[in-house]
Amino acid sequence: MKFAKPYFFKIDRGITRLSAKGGYTDDERQILLCVIAQSEFSRLKEVIKEIDPNAFVVVMSASEVMGEGFNI
Repeated sequence: MKFAKPYFFKIDRGITRLSAKGGYTDDERQILLCVIAQSEFSRLKEVIKEIDPNAFVVVMSASEVMGEGFNI
C-alpha cells in the first residue's frame, strides 16, 4: 500500500492501515482508515478513484473526534 501515501498528502490527512483477512476468500487485505471533515469528502472520493476505482468505501458519521488536526 505504499502507493497510497502520496495521494493522501493531497488531502492533508493521515491514514491508518489495518491488516485484514477476507471472510469469504481468506485473502490478506489492507484497510485504510481516514477521518475527514464532511467538506473534504468530495476530494477524498477523487483520490480514492485515482488509487483504486473498484475500492470498497464505507462512510460513517462520528459524534466526536479527538486528536491532532481536529478541533472539537
